[in-house]
Amino acid sequence: MSGNSGLTREETIDWPAFMRGHDMAFDKLPHGWKEAPHFGNAMIGSMLYQSGDAIELQVFRGDVQDHRDDTYGWTAYSRPRLMIGHFLLHPAGKLTGCNWRMDMWNAELIGTITTDKGEIRIRHFTHADDMAIVTELAPSAGERGCSWSWHPAPAKTTRGGYPTDEAGIGGFAKSYGKHYADTLKVYKANPPGRLEKKGDVSVWIQDLLAGGQYATAWSEQVQQQTRTHIVSIANSYPESTASGAAVSDVDRCQKLDRAKWIEAHRKWWHEYYPMSFVTIPDKGLESLYWQTVYRFGCTSRAGRCFVDTSGLWFQGGPWAYITTDWNIQSAHWPVYAANRLDQGQELVDRLHGGQDALIKAVRPVQWQEDSAYLPIAVALDMRGTRDGDKRYYDLVGTLAWTMSNTWFQYRYSMDDRMLREKIYPLLRRSVNLYLHMVQEGDDGKLHLQPTYSPETSVFADCNFDLALFKWGCHTLLKASKRLGIDDPLIPRWKQVTEKLIDFPADDHGFRLGRDQTSPPNHRHFSHLLMIYPLHLVNIEQEGSRQVLQASCDRANAVTGLPAMVQTHVGPISAALGKGDTALDGLKHLQSDLMPNGLWPCGGNPCIESTLGAANIIQDMLIQSWSDPAAEESGPIRIFPAVPSAWKDIEFRDLRAEGAFLVSAKRAAGLTQWVRIKSLAGEPCRVRPGLIGQVSSKGTRQHLLKEVSPGVYDLDLKKGEEVLLYAEEVSSKANSSTPDSSRN
Repeated sequence: MSGNSGLTREETIDWPAFMRGHDMAFDKLPHGWKEAPHFGNAMIGSMLYQSGDAIELQVFRGDVQDHRDDTYGWTAYSRPRLMIGHFLLHPAGKLTGCNWRMDMWNAELIGTITTDKGEIRIRHFTHADDMAIVTELAPSAGERGCSWSWHPAPAKTTRGGYPTDEAGIGGFAKSYGKHYADTLKVYKANPPGRLEKKGDVSVWIQDLLAGGQYATAWSEQVQQQTRTHIVSIANSYPESTASGAAVSDVDRCQKLDRAKWIEAHRKWWHEYYPMSFVTIPDKGLESLYWQTVYRFGCTSRAGRCFVDTSGLWFQGGPWAYITTDWNIQSAHWPVYAANRLDQGQELVDRLHGGQDALIKAVRPVQWQEDSAYLPIAVALDMRGTRDGDKRYYDLVGTLAWTMSNTWFQYRYSMDDRMLREKIYPLLRRSVNLYLHMVQEGDDGKLHLQPTYSPETSVFADCNFDLALFKWGCHTLLKASKRLGIDDPLIPRWKQVTEKLIDFPADDHGFRLGRDQTSPPNHRHFSHLLMIYPLHLVNIEQEGSRQVLQASCDRANAVTGLPAMVQTHVGPISAALGKGDTALDGLKHLQSDLMPNGLWPCGGNPCIESTLGAANIIQDMLIQSWSDPAAEESGPIRIFPAVPSAWKDIEFRDLRAEGAFLVSAKRAAGLTQWVRIKSLAGEPCRVRPGLIGQVSSKGTRQHLLKEVSPGVYDLDLKKGEEVLLYAEEVSSKANSSTPDSSRN
């Protein structure tokens, strides 16, 4: 091939066939939630598995919670997430097996249930648009007597430890705060649920003591040999209108043209998957990646729910709330590069909508004038107080950490209106909380008063908070400049970035605090936030490698809970360019997951460790972080941490900071081409990893300037895309290189 005369369009992806390669197959009936296929639309969801002599259809709704005030304790007791219940499909015969396939492309389960009296053909899905959980059954002659029964879950917290009498209040107060000795009420149960019939629709209604209700409605239609069971779950607060809404949804869905209705469900998923594409040589990990993408579609969406601690499929247990000291932050890390910003938007919107609650949570009360605080345990209403659970009174960084996710949402979209209206005000308040807690020491440096490092204790100059404080000030300086805001706090933020004490470190890497090294088996890496995800200390800074390597080695040596550990350590390894180390950790994560890809902790899914695999893979393929202290944005780094075993890789339309869509291909261990499209017209800097003289091709002549070895500034306007390639590699490639313009 001479020059670029051989450039052709890339091959079209056969999405149904590609996704079929990642279907989950079941040749025996799953038992319990750890094996079950699972479904959702980011509000309601379902699971199917064998339970005794029946098939259990467990149903969920992500926003169902209690609404009591703090006289019933902190969130786990006053505003816990509540379980809904389950249906049982009772076969006429004895269950003997199944042949199920989780059809990823269509987001539905298809197959058969076998018994000693025949078989039941089944199709099951949670509708992508409507609040409807659908099970179609086609029983053989011997199974026409199969039937459904409903089994509601109690409307109470699944966390133990609440006092049942006056004598127990003292123990509760001893654990969670002395103020409860005077304020806590003996628990009073919610009213019992009740079953009503509205025409041919049954509805279970659960009223709540604090107001509001949730309701589960269902009906079954029979058409020839097919029986269609439709369930809807509704929630209302403070109104008691859920029962009417649930019944109306079932009634409406029953009357829809079934073929068109199913096609609408499939259409959502068929548009969702192709937002980006990733293929890697390890097909087991590739399947895990795409099953993770599926789970994001099930659990998070703008206008519905964001990814909380359990995800949609809450199984009870002690964490009946949203945990904010790592879980929700890391759970959202994969959505940004995956070009699925709709799955990250709801977190931004919930924080913005809950700003008043976050202000009221601040203690001491006088700080509410300019600060905000996110408790370690909240519900979707974001209510709670700093002294709600006194064990964590000194845990002050959770809001700033969560605001780093909202900053990613901004950086990957470059939505200035969102930055101005939803992110800047709350980020400012989260940093103001730190400004109340900082003081100048005898060394002339600024120091933080002792604060709490997650899952450890209280330390002076706690690295967790130093990193967030410094990052927050750098980010506010950038945001105020971007938005043209002459904020009176700018001099104070600059002072913090210049005078804040250096991050405490020793031979083991970054410490927990000034006087505390990191324990050898510490599973929670919030003391390494300056490495990831904040990149305050990074491999592109001179003199940083030793402390980075020591921190990474210490973290990778942790034994136990590999899924949880590698969710944070994996991307740290990738940030250091250590692809083989990241791959080893990724395989450890994979081996720690349950058969259906979920991860259990405390008897309940902790979904961030399930979702973490996608983030590690993305960070191997593309990184676009910027040094927070730098004026210029960091380069888009192509294949920055690829394992030595991965010779052939391709991705399309992964998203980079600055709102760029990036595609690239690697073959025989060499990068073949890189394509970049600008969505916002931001300055574009790229490290394409191409060998030899780099050339560009687009709809016009683009200026390509090498600013440092292997790093280029690219003249790219909004809406334009360009192809980068190297003549030497292109001439040797066995596969064609794509044209820069696509249909």
